[in-house]
Amino acid sequence: METVLYWIAGVSTALFMLRLVLMFIGLEGADDSASLLDATDSADVIGAHDLADAADFKVFTLMTFIVTFMVGGWVSLLFIQLGFEPAWLAMSAGGVVGFIAAMGVSYAIYSMRKLEHDGTLRKFEAKGLKGTCYVKVPESGAGKGQVQVTISGRLFTFDAVSDGPEIPSFKPIVVMERLDEKTLRVCPTE
Repeated sequence: METVLYWIAGVSTALFMLRLVLMFIGLEGADDSASLLDATDSADVIGAHDLADAADFKVFTLMTFIVTFMVGGWVSLLFIQLGFEPAWLAMSAGGVVGFIAAMGVSYAIYSMRKLEHDGTLRKFEAKGLKGTCYVKVPESGAGKGQVQVTISGRLFTFDAVSDGPEIPSFKPIVVMERLDEKTLRVCPTE
């Protein structure tokens, strides 16, 4: 029995170490996003923005199985060495401890994924924002320029169009409306 537990614990520890090294050097994803029990593609049900923000807590992943067998194997061996009788009780206790450890690892990965942010500004009220013309905005209908506005303490650069006269660089502007994700309609202000 102990030989089998040594093999289970040893192999799973080697797999865990390999996965950890690959994770740190960037050759393998740390997210375990492919859950073993996912039967449907979440992108079909949830919008892309919601999916990026979700950072789902996954229970049954390759990493949780590896950690369960690794910790469970070593703890079962420890319990057997300490004299827990019968052996199935020591193995059951080791399996429970291993599963709890796996849930801890899953929660740690979940917490780290929540820290990911791509820097995209998704929703904001553009009307009335003040900023500065960065690249000259041509007169009405003659093309696009660029403006810089501060939103939530961060400076963003957007393409800009004007309904009126040309707006020279470094002049203050006010946003009239948001046309799309990257374009604002602006007018000069003094």
